[in-house]
Amino acid sequence: MKKGFFVLSLAAICTLSACYGSYGLTNKIYKWNGTLGDKWINSCVHFLLHVIPVYEVSEYLIDGLVLNTVEFWTGSNPVAQGNTYYEKDAQGNQISAIKNENGSLAVQIIDAQGHKADLTLQRDAEVIRAIDAQGKVVAQYDAAK
Repeated sequence: MKKGFFVLSLAAICTLSACYGSYGLTNKIYKWNGTLGDKWINSCVHFLLHVIPVYEVSEYLIDGLVLNTVEFWTGSNPVAQGNTYYEKDAQGNQISAIKNENGSLAVQIIDAQGHKADLTLQRDAEVIRAIDAQGKVVAQYDAAK
């Protein structure tokens, strides 16, 4: 009975504390495993990390209960820093950015009235472009000048 109550309580805490998030620690472990060698080595290490239970501890306990809860309440995940950015000012304006695999930034800006703009920032040599959701360049900055 106590074990069932504990599991139910843990599920309730997880649900109420918004465990959904970026799972920064677990993603870093996955990426690290991908750098070790060919598919055979990666598969063996992946299996070993499940047996030890590294993935389970990182995903359910550390990321799920702690880091994603911190991310929910503060807007940023301490482990995922460097890949994500979030800030909200006193007037209610918000900006968030996520670094994409190709080096660009996916940026979302929401003003205090709730108007939203989604942009992608791309950098080619010395030129930085802001591209809207339709693929149109809305701003460009020449960093060499």
